[in-house]
Amino acid sequence: MQIGKKILVMGGSCSGKSTMSQALSEKFNIPVLYLDLYDPYAVNDKQERDKRKQQIQDMIGKTIQSKSWVIDGIYEWYNFTERMDMADTIILLKQPALPRIWRYIKTCATKTKRHGRSGFSAKNFRFDHIWYMLRRADAPYKQIQDEIKKHKNLQVIVLKSYREANEFLKNVQIKVK
Repeated sequence: MQIGKKILVMGGSCSGKSTMSQALSEKFNIPVLYLDLYDPYAVNDKQERDKRKQQIQDMIGKTIQSKSWVIDGIYEWYNFTERMDMADTIILLKQPALPRIWRYIKTCATKTKRHGRSGFSAKNFRFDHIWYMLRRADAPYKQIQDEIKKHKNLQVIVLKSYREANEFLKNVQIKVK
């Protein structure tokens, strides 16, 4: 399978977005923007939160002007239409909630390094995050699918399991124009 050089990686929490983004970045030497690093809700101070929201918008705006990129995450739909307009490929990770919850628990328990965020650990394990994943098991897929319908030239790759994601990474190539 061949994909373009402007790639959006989207999916639910703990679906493997950062892992996929890092692997694509390394395999094709494409810069990656991890939106998790600018999480406005990781800080309590309103001014700092607003600053981070602006950083997300600025970083996305700058990134999508480049000739190649991977953007990892959704984050409140910041510059979402612009991202979709500039992308040539979207990789949608649609793993079910239970495997994602297991991945979250395992990552917290083993302190596995994550590519996007600074990392989960037992210290920041939250039951409300599990509840969030269960409650929003299909989120954000509906909104993404609705936006995809408006972008007919966008190559859409849907991966429904971690195994499918690993197979995809083994076989994927960048399109040569």
